[in-house]
Amino acid sequence: MELSIITLTLNNLEYTKKYIDSLYRYTKDFELIIVDNASTDGTIDYLEKLRLEKNNIKIIYNEENKGFSKGNNQGIEIAEGEYIGFLNNDILLSPEWFEKIKEVFIKENAAFASPRHINPNYNLTNEHSYIEYFEHFQYDKPYEKSFDECEFSCVITKREVLDKIGTFDENYTPAFFEDNDFKYRAILGGYGVFVVNTACFFHFGSTTSIKYNGNFEDNRAYYYSKYPFAEYLSVTGEEKGKLKLKARHFDNFPLNIIYKIYLYWYKFKKFIKKRFL
Repeated sequence: MELSIITLTLNNLEYTKKYIDSLYRYTKDFELIIVDNASTDGTIDYLEKLRLEKNNIKIIYNEENKGFSKGNNQGIEIAEGEYIGFLNNDILLSPEWFEKIKEVFIKENAAFASPRHINPNYNLTNEHSYIEYFEHFQYDKPYEKSFDECEFSCVITKREVLDKIGTFDENYTPAFFEDNDFKYRAILGGYGVFVVNTACFFHFGSTTSIKYNGNFEDNRAYYYSKYPFAEYLSVTGEEKGKLKLKARHFDNFPLNIIYKIYLYWYKFKKFIKKRFL
């Protein structure tokens, strides 16, 4: 099996159905691993029916919401593909999207690569016209390095990359900043992080994670306590050597300590507010 695709579900059945239709229309030779984080809206019945119809599906049912990092790690454990994709259940794909991403891994020392992100919140298109809309875009290169534009709503990596840099950090829960952590570790490991200019995906937009915005600040503080120099990454990403140079420049100014203090203070305030207010 060349490609394993891992998708988490937590309700939003209408989006999952559209995603599944798009996935099977535009993707060849893959196994689909679905990790359900305790859906209650009919998603489980739909997935069981899907399992009977398709011969390339594995499903993990969690009794509670394990979060984005833990859910994807569960999928990684049973994935058999050389390439592993993390795809949201609220996206739509474009023709030959994986084939175009695969070219990056053949030519570059890549850790992650994703198609261009099309979002109806800032792109003048919709779920019916996004492919035609994207065809009008002109890029100088078929792909390029980009820390920010490599989107974990639809991203591909390789098993050998995960063997070297590890899997998702499950301290990010239930969502936010786990993708930046992963990309940063990849750069420190000497890999490149890419966005592909010849394929796109349409993202309905944070239909699940928007419910967990309260964890955003906790996860951000944890991220910078681990990687105090991560905020200096440019949109195109820094190379490993540049990051190490910046680390030496800041040896006498321990940003990681500052962020850890902030993290503890934030959690303390949150506890007091919950306990007494």
